[in-house]
Amino acid sequence: MSTISFGGLASGLDTGKIVTQLLAIRRQPIDRLEAQKTKFSATKIALQGVESRVRGLMEAAAALDSNNEFASLTATSGNEALLTATAGPLATPGGYDLVITARAQAQKERSQGYDAASSSVGTGTFSITVGGQTTDLQIVAGASGLADLASAINNGDAGVTATVLFDGSETGGYYLSLTAEATGTAAAFTVDASGLTGGTVPVFGNVQQAQNAAFTIDDLPVVSQTNTVTTAIQGVTLNLAGADAGATVHLDVATDGEAIEAKVQAFVDAYNDLFAYIDEQGGEEGVLRGDSTVRSLVAKIRTDITSRLSEGPITMLYQVGIRQTAGGDLSFDTSVFQQELSGDYAAVRDLFISSTGHEGTVAKLGESLDAVLDTVDGVFKLRSNAIDDRMESIDDTIARYEMSVDSYEKTLNARFTAMETLLSTLQAQSGYLSAISTRSSN
Repeated sequence: MSTISFGGLASGLDTGKIVTQLLAIRRQPIDRLEAQKTKFSATKIALQGVESRVRGLMEAAAALDSNNEFASLTATSGNEALLTATAGPLATPGGYDLVITARAQAQKERSQGYDAASSSVGTGTFSITVGGQTTDLQIVAGASGLADLASAINNGDAGVTATVLFDGSETGGYYLSLTAEATGTAAAFTVDASGLTGGTVPVFGNVQQAQNAAFTIDDLPVVSQTNTVTTAIQGVTLNLAGADAGATVHLDVATDGEAIEAKVQAFVDAYNDLFAYIDEQGGEEGVLRGDSTVRSLVAKIRTDITSRLSEGPITMLYQVGIRQTAGGDLSFDTSVFQQELSGDYAAVRDLFISSTGHEGTVAKLGESLDAVLDTVDGVFKLRSNAIDDRMESIDDTIARYEMSVDSYEKTLNARFTAMETLLSTLQAQSGYLSAISTRSSN
């Protein structure tokens, strides 16, 4: 007798549907675990959003937490045709009178004229000396033209550049021009072409002498090898654009209140961005609602931001226009800030910076956030590791349940198949007996 296939043909039952429903019941623990995993994943993503915004707040605090970071200065020249300047973080406010008598310039030499760029200068040794260091260049047959000598000089790293000039003359119109790579007398050079033979040896004449920049700062004489001077006034870069011994240029280095305000505004914006995100993720439908990590973080930040300095005329942020609103955001009154900044720069600065024996409010917050963001034992790293461990454990549990469900499915299929086979056999026997009974009656 052929085997009856499983599917309810004998029983009339939809055994496939019955198995599906039984398996669905058996999979309910897996579904619950998958839901937990989804929630953990959403929590991890939301915490990463918090972490990135905490990092943004820390970076905004770091832009204000030292004297050099906080201090934004401008350097204003009274005559930019002669002088421009920029102030760096080490600069201090002040005014200076400068007289620029000479700009630094590079030495230039030019040879006699040649009929062509390919005219031979001879072969042998061509030497250049800069600062007592001599570079010998070997000029060989087949590469001994004026242009070849220029290429050899440019490739020789001797501190001098060379180029061929042409004035348009039919004869004697090609010249070799040499220029020191740097300005100032320290870059002055000499050439020695006596080692060349067999061609027209170049003879150079001076076009421009090497010269140092010379100027005074409040009658103090200063000499520089370059026209960009970084050491004359601490933290200030001077760019000597011109020279006029009869002109005094006033340079004013002053606090740039607008630049400092922009840094503070960036700090306030970063703070508000963080808390807006936390409010969104911690709302009624948010995945971080009631999250202990976030609660602790919020409490720490708000404690730091409202802390009071132990001394000084300005001890809290609200005194410089930074206030916490009823909703928890920060507001920033720039007019109050500028008024206090111009009135007592040092007191305002001390609210933000950290220095020896002193820790400002913003610097303190920055240190707290740095600890939170530690990549080894910061709270975000530890929480992320814990979530990863939990999700891995869930995956292991799901895998075990899936094996159990697979085994259960095979058992169900086997049992229902056996039932259908048995029913089919019984039905066949019943039909056989019924046929015998009918024949006997006849």
